[in-house]
Amino acid sequence: MLDVDLRDWIVGDLKSLGAKLDGGVLERIPAERQRERADGGGIAPVYVLWHLARHHDVAVNGVLRGIGAVVDGWTGRLGIDGGLWRGLAEGEDADLVDVLDPEAVGGYTLAVIQSTADWLDDRGLPPMDDRPDTASALAAIGTPEDRFDWLYSMWDGKPTAWFLQWSAVGHGINHLGELVSIRNRMGLSPF
Repeated sequence: MLDVDLRDWIVGDLKSLGAKLDGGVLERIPAERQRERADGGGIAPVYVLWHLARHHDVAVNGVLRGIGAVVDGWTGRLGIDGGLWRGLAEGEDADLVDVLDPEAVGGYTLAVIQSTADWLDDRGLPPMDDRPDTASALAAIGTPEDRFDWLYSMWDGKPTAWFLQWSAVGHGINHLGELVSIRNRMGLSPF
């Protein structure tokens, strides 16, 4: 019987997510096509990657760890250096699609995931029942309460475990599936 502790499981899921994003999405959708919308509509892959990375970065680094975000080291390359709350919405921010650098967004997305895996590998799991202050982390990046009241309320009162289960792993896997679907509809399936 396989004996894996929870930390190893979560780190394994994060590493798998990063590898699948890298090999199945970033290596298959050329940077010059990441602004395209499959089927003449939908969401551009670069925005899905940006959204996935921003949620993960804010949830893990802002909420759980209370440290500077991974994005801070990437702003010079991304095409955006302010209004970093943009991307938290599920619906595409078309203005961002036009300015984001797809290669940098891909690198940033992988860096966020790796940062969380490294943190858990080095530190172990934080207390899973803690209820972190989510409103302060969202407000610190200027997230408008009136437009993101749904996010403020969704994150409020959630335990640390939820942020690792959903924001770090589940949300990423959900959007990985979306990206694979977009890739396939763009005619870029490797199968």
